[in-house]
Amino acid sequence: MHTNTIGRFATVVGLALALVLLWGCAESSEPPALEGASMNGTLIKEAAGEFMPFGVTVAQAGDPIGIDFRGVLSEGTLRAQLLDESGKSVWHEEASAPGPFAFNVTLHPPAGRYQLGLAWDGPVNVRYGLIWKPYPVAVPRVTPLALVGGAGMLAVALGFVLYALGRRLSWRYLLWGALAWTATVACKFAWAIPTNAPIERALMGALPSVVAAPVFFVYIGALTGIFEVGISYLALRYTALGRAPWGAALAFGIGFGAVEAALLGLSSLGTVLAAMIGPSMLPAGYVERIAVANNLLVGIAPVWERFFVVWIHVFSSVLLFHAVAVRQPRWFWLAFAYKTAVDTVAAAGQGLIASSLGGMWMIEGLVALFGLAGWLGTRWLRERYGAPAPAPAAHT
Repeated sequence: MHTNTIGRFATVVGLALALVLLWGCAESSEPPALEGASMNGTLIKEAAGEFMPFGVTVAQAGDPIGIDFRGVLSEGTLRAQLLDESGKSVWHEEASAPGPFAFNVTLHPPAGRYQLGLAWDGPVNVRYGLIWKPYPVAVPRVTPLALVGGAGMLAVALGFVLYALGRRLSWRYLLWGALAWTATVACKFAWAIPTNAPIERALMGALPSVVAAPVFFVYIGALTGIFEVGISYLALRYTALGRAPWGAALAFGIGFGAVEAALLGLSSLGTVLAAMIGPSMLPAGYVERIAVANNLLVGIAPVWERFFVVWIHVFSSVLLFHAVAVRQPRWFWLAFAYKTAVDTVAAAGQGLIASSLGGMWMIEGLVALFGLAGWLGTRWLRERYGAPAPAPAAHT
């Protein structure tokens, strides 16, 4: 790609980033008022019981109460019920046949205070969702537009792989990169799943929240540096795999990023198809979260993100190969800092501003900036790959 083309590409991307960041800043940071309540999960009990967590107040006779109760029953019976102040049932629906169930009603009871929850008369095993609103509960329909994200992520993965094969890059290093992602991410999850929550609680208990939250976000980012970058570097440094020409190093990075995009795409497609084909088998709140992807601006976000994240993986990977080739650890530390910064920003964004469409695109804009840096960094390193930096001239 010529210098003028690079400049035009950078200008277009820069303008796009400026627009999404300005749009995100213009969005209101205040979340909408909450109305009603919901819960979902798995209930496995050996004896009869009940769980009545929701208090519902009807200010005037005839005011609506919308209730959605759905799930998949494996054993026993499960009843959703609305009780008045005396404990008398004014409404109930019971799932008694194994398999999926769904009930959606709008009640208009007398004014008063009510309790809403679940009851079971014996052993029960069920996955359920229960929602109530002070208006009818509309269960959203997941449309084919929600498939855009998954299909787009697969297209990103395929596009990068076809590019690598078209340039006759090493298919073996494509596979090695995919295997490296799988192994390092598995190690990261094996560490993070049991430890992240206790570490977050410990930080919140020991430090003010304005300090604890940023420290935790940096910790989340550092896990990527430690596992994805650190383990990959050790594998390259102490095996023959790290002694590779530029094309092989580039293929490794593409494989590392493309397998992530492909697996996320397949997961997204499977989830959306399940919500389209069998929504009654999923809790209503879960279907609602999937249905937001009916908005094309939501659906294309993961596609945009995966394109730039692949470049992040590519740049990090070629930095590691370069560190091995020239035996200069500073390139490893650059890759470590780069990926740690990316995931620190991603963790902070998810924790602080991802609840709105504008906030989500602010995060995507920042990811794109990192990706653009990775693309430019990869092009810069290509001309210097494997050659140690010249020593500073001696002064006489």
